[in-house]
Amino acid sequence: MVMGMVSASTLRKWQYLLGIVLIVVVGIHLAFRWPSYEGSITYSAAISHIQAWDFAYAAVLYILLYAALTHGLIGLRTLLLELWHWRYARVTVDAALIVIGVVVAIVGTIALTGTILALIH
Repeated sequence: MVMGMVSASTLRKWQYLLGIVLIVVVGIHLAFRWPSYEGSITYSAAISHIQAWDFAYAAVLYILLYAALTHGLIGLRTLLLELWHWRYARVTVDAALIVIGVVVAIVGTIALTGTILALIH
């Protein structure tokens, strides 16, 4: 293992842990859609979810965003490195996915925060 690089087994452990986290937070998220999806996505229902749970439901949404993003990027990294075996593939894939991950995390955070703030004010 080169200094500063994360081993494949460590990434695999994170992948599994994030999969478990996703099962829990997606379950919570879907529980808010029960029994009627159409009724749960109305403006008043969205406001009541955010206001009733305040920090807890917002935290579930942020965890869902970051866990799904990280889980997906680790999986995509694994697939790309199985396809590409040229000399600098690992460095190139890692750098590209870090940039993509940071951009998506920033855009997702801004969108989610803006939505939450718009709903509660």
